Amino acid sequence: INRKLQIIKNFFSKKYNIRNKKIIITGANSGIGFELTKKLSSNNNFILAFVSNNDENVKNIQNENIKIIKCDFKDITKLENLDNEIKNFKPNILINCAAKFGPQNQSLDEVRIADFVDIFNINALAPFLLVKKSLVSNSLEQIINLSSEMGSVNLNNSGNYYLYRSSKSVLNFFSKNLSIDLRNQNINVFCIHPGDVKTKMNTGGLISADLASQKIINISSENNSFFCGKFIDIDCKILEW
Repeated sequence: INRKLQIIKNFFSKKYNIRNKKIIITGANSGIGFELTKKLSSNNNFILAFVSNNDENVKNIQNENIKIIKCDFKDITKLENLDNEIKNFKPNILINCAAKFGPQNQSLDEVRIADFVDIFNINALAPFLLVKKSLVSNSLEQIINLSSEMGSVNLNNSGNYYLYRSSKSVLNFFSKNLSIDLRNQNINVFCIHPGDVKTKMNTGGLISADLASQKIINISSENNSFFCGKFIDIDCKILEW
């Protein structure tokens, strides 16, 4: 296993590309989702770019290989109207980037049950529904869910942040379960913790979205079945669920 990981890590000394694929990217207007959309909209790839309401950044890419879909995942019923859109697109890769952290104060005393709805819809249920809808076309090869180390049960030593932690834990569970159920269809399903990335949600991040997106592309370009059913960081370190 260590030898395999070393071979994979060697890929990060170069920039790898994905070619001739149809790719769904959520959260495409900002952060990692935007950088992935920008990088992957070349090399004869076609992108179905999901945004909530604001599509200004992704529209400025001005690439005819990008089709923008406005869908606010806070209301997951809006996804029900997109069955044919997704089926006819015939995606090869699904990258779920869209996420919401929620209120800064998520302590035990402050969190309310009603607060969970939007966070769970965006961070867990919408990605799950997109997987189900994408499977209909029988074209999927990879499902990459951007998770967070904060969703790891085993690595949680500090508590707090009930909304965000629990929603990412559910996403991790979905991913693990899907990797088992879709194994016979040769669909590679895994979670990536991108690290402390500077985004709109994390303005104090230490890693650029540009760098994080390139490392994700490097990983995806190999479609290595070794990662199926695993939780990894962008340097291919295996994380505990």
